Amino acid sequence: MLQTLPLVLFIVMTEVSIGAVSVLVFLDWRNEVKRGFLVSYALIYLVLAGLTYWFQQSFSTPELLNTYPQLDKAWTGYQSLPLLLFFLLLIPYSLFLLMDKTAGVQEKGGAKEGEVVLDASRKNTPVRVLRLLSGVATVLAGLVTLFVMAMIYRPLATGSLGGFFTVAGFFAAAFALGGVMTAMWLGHWYLVTPALSERPLQFSTTLVLVAVAAQVIFFAISGPASTYANKTHTSTPAVTAQATPVPSNQVKPEGAPVVAPLSPDAISWIRVLVGYIMPLVLGGLAWKLIRDRSFQSATGMLYLVVVCSLAGEIMARGLFVGGL
Repeated sequence: MLQTLPLVLFIVMTEVSIGAVSVLVFLDWRNEVKRGFLVSYALIYLVLAGLTYWFQQSFSTPELLNTYPQLDKAWTGYQSLPLLLFFLLLIPYSLFLLMDKTAGVQEKGGAKEGEVVLDASRKNTPVRVLRLLSGVATVLAGLVTLFVMAMIYRPLATGSLGGFFTVAGFFAAAFALGGVMTAMWLGHWYLVTPALSERPLQFSTTLVLVAVAAQVIFFAISGPASTYANKTHTSTPAVTAQATPVPSNQVKPEGAPVVAPLSPDAISWIRVLVGYIMPLVLGGLAWKLIRDRSFQSATGMLYLVVVCSLAGEIMARGLFVGGL
């Protein structure tokens, strides 16, 4: 399990960075959030994307992946390039955001309390067009990265139908994790700009709920995905030995069996509770609070969704690749 931990962390980091950037570009295209939010988190996600690429170069190179016989080696050589493009294309997108002083929604004088009037004349500037083109290219590179990664790990699923849902599950997880991360940060922005419309935060939260619901559907159709269950075990004759007391200061003999406190099946169902049920319930409450413009309470709920979603996804990917 410890030897696959870097793979688990790399998969989760990739899902978070690609999903978060995709939602950020969607919000930029909708022109409903402040420029300060777009600039701040574009730079933060740029750092995250760079760390993700560094992690891939350190722990998920084709040479390392090819040592696992269960993975699809036909795709391992194509993982690095789209991830690098995702990182590099995020640089001009961030620069265009810094250059465009009219990016994001702007308030006009005379607006009613609790409303924001959009300045439509800001939508067709050349810098905005270049920014959105680079943003779309960044998202496409990220989606290609997710597809290649999913194809690499697709053989770990049982049956062709399981492989299809494995690929789809990578995309659903990316938008669930990245969406709730961006939604949670966006909730903080309402504390300093309470006059913003609730639509961008509601859009992000809805996207998260749809992605988590898709994960639940995939789980219900394909069942628990665990390579522990798919791993072939050699049959060995049972040996019965009389237990003897072991002194507390004695070192455990090498090769002695290690008994896990929880079975993979039990961890899988805990993951369903933590990663699916709780985010759906808490996300639904956050969605309702956003409609009521109770942004501080909604942000607190989104905090909990972030924690549950990350914990659930780490457990899910640990079970998925733990039997390599």
